Amino acid sequence: MNIHRALMRNTAWYGLVTAVGLVSGLVMSVVLARGLGPTLMGELSYVLWAERTLTAVATLGFTFATVRYTAEALARGEGDLAWGVVRRFMRRQIVATAITTAVALPLALAFAPDHLRGPLAVVISTLFLVTIEGIYSHALQGAQRYDITARTSTIKMALQLLVASLAIHYGAGITALLAGMTVTLVISTLLQRHRARAVYRESLSAPPAMLGAEARAFLVPLSIVAVLDVIVWDRSEVFFLGLYASSEDIAYYSLAFGLATRIMIIPGIVVGALLPAFSALHGQGAPEEFRSLYRTALRYVGLVGVPLAAIVAALAPGLVVWLYGDAYLPAAPLVGIMCAVSLLSAMRGVAWAALRAVGDRRCALTATAVAAVVNLGLAALLIPGWTTRGAVIANTAAQLTASIWVFVGMARLHRIDVPVLDFAKLALAGVLTLLVTAGLAGDVHGHDIVRLALAGGAGLVVYALACVASRLVGAREWDFITTSTRRLLAARAGATTTTTSL
Repeated sequence: MNIHRALMRNTAWYGLVTAVGLVSGLVMSVVLARGLGPTLMGELSYVLWAERTLTAVATLGFTFATVRYTAEALARGEGDLAWGVVRRFMRRQIVATAITTAVALPLALAFAPDHLRGPLAVVISTLFLVTIEGIYSHALQGAQRYDITARTSTIKMALQLLVASLAIHYGAGITALLAGMTVTLVISTLLQRHRARAVYRESLSAPPAMLGAEARAFLVPLSIVAVLDVIVWDRSEVFFLGLYASSEDIAYYSLAFGLATRIMIIPGIVVGALLPAFSALHGQGAPEEFRSLYRTALRYVGLVGVPLAAIVAALAPGLVVWLYGDAYLPAAPLVGIMCAVSLLSAMRGVAWAALRAVGDRRCALTATAVAAVVNLGLAALLIPGWTTRGAVIANTAAQLTASIWVFVGMARLHRIDVPVLDFAKLALAGVLTLLVTAGLAGDVHGHDIVRLALAGGAGLVVYALACVASRLVGAREWDFITTSTRRLLAARAGATTTTTSL
């Protein structure tokens, strides 16, 4: 297997499905926000937060471990062992999900408010579908088949958008909306299962793999990290907002959070295919290639993410009004900070993938544990008085703590440092882009979309010039762009020729 070629192919497919997900997710958020209104949108955001938290508790580290050990086994040509890993983790995943469901469902029915019991019961009942699909999709990622997962994810997102639109059109409640989403999960789970078995078809009779001491020692802290990472990043502040703030405040915070994370999905494309690539390099014993890939990935995440964060922060009031309406304008001041935090999270994702690939059991666990304490402590302290502002402060502090910790850990424990000089140049270019974009946009809201677009375009030009002047973009980047373009055009020409001949 050519790891670099596989990484390029997987990144391209991951980028394609990410672009589709960005558009469909943004459209769905607009449909739901405008159709439900701030109050119901806040309630839906609370239920979806609970679903993501329970999913993390049920999933533990089984999906990430599936990617790592299948990628390593396949890189060594051990296909039977790879499918044996899938079967072993699937069994454990089903047990973990059953325990989570058995505990969560009675608690939700006993203690949740009356209007949230139905929605919570629906999302808890779908945990088996979510976690089983996760094992199959991550088995495909370990096999370096991101093309399959991309096509299946595209079908799933299209169905979800259709269900959401129909639910809003016919005035369905939150419970009916979530029940409709369950149908899409059934379809996507069956598709992932069918395609995973097709990829591993020569090894389907392989028995479940026996996990050694190293695998067990890796899985336990990985599972703790997976759960704590949800606390640090995935809107744990919503729990405290539910206690001390209104449903509207939850909607404003979730909308700002969601918009920022959707924008930062774009630099996250670089991160999406790294874990199997890092795992394969680690399995092959190629430390220099591993180090080079780590630093290059960090640099490209910053190059793509900084201008997006700066421009969205500058145009936040106009974008929020244009997308969601005047009722959601209080969310605009939160968007800029959350964009910066989302970019930091995308960069940390590179270190996360590298640590999981080498089987690190201490750095990631300590970082997320400390960050979770910071996050929950500040949220409990600040949200009662400052509501959404306190939530933003708590999340930002936790993100900084976790990111600094893992970057320092990679440098000290694994002798792989970050490109500090490039980061400093990116920060300066981002500040310049922010000032220029904000100055040109002025106080215009979403009603003058042309001016917003021109201001954003000018910001991109300024950023590009700053990158060229500071040599952040040089011959290597231009060579990458031209080479990728030629390959894409050649692939399209080949596809056209084949279609014509048929």
